[in-house]
Amino acid sequence: TAYEISTRDWSSDVCSSDLWICTFTSGQYLLTSTIEEKSSKVMEVVLSAVSPMQLLVGKILGYGLVSAVMLVMYGGMGLAGLSAAAMTDLVSPWMLVLLGVYFLMAFAFVSTMMASVGSAVNDLREAQSLVTPAMLILMIPLILWLPISEQPNGMLATIMSFVPPAIPFVMMLRVTASSEPIALWQVLASIAWGFGDRKSTRLNSSH
Repeated sequence: TAYEISTRDWSSDVCSSDLWICTFTSGQYLLTSTIEEKSSKVMEVVLSAVSPMQLLVGKILGYGLVSAVMLVMYGGMGLAGLSAAAMTDLVSPWMLVLLGVYFLMAFAFVSTMMASVGSAVNDLREAQSLVTPAMLILMIPLILWLPISEQPNGMLATIMSFVPPAIPFVMMLRVTASSEPIALWQVLASIAWGFGDRKSTRLNSSH
């Protein structure tokens, strides 16, 4: 019915928005703190005890936990609202599992990008010039939000599901907006491609 469709669209918007808010909020804080700490005397003391890579990994993990707490908090509020409206059937355990997987992927993309940029520049103005190209790619799901949500199994949505770093955002939008299950091979392939691409990028950047 029209009511079920509108309710599904609402739940899709909430899930996808939560993913965006949680990953980009922590990513922005990570970028800012990395730049600020480079000019701090405290950083020199810290680096005398740990390596730069250990410090960077620790920062990413720390902000990742903060982002995860935000996701659980906002997600819990959304589930509470659905429960109060007796519509918890709109969110299946499979969706929650995929939300966790795609959250990890999204945060991996955003955090490593922000941390790398923060380590390479000395102020936020320089950072913006480096972050902008990647952000334009990440904005694609927002630009195509309406056509993807209206046809989550269409050709456009399927193609965009394999374009990193937009994979987790597009796939989460498709999974929650579709009235029919997304093909399992597409879900598994997007996960493998997303994490595989993240791993290869990290290896290349370390050389």
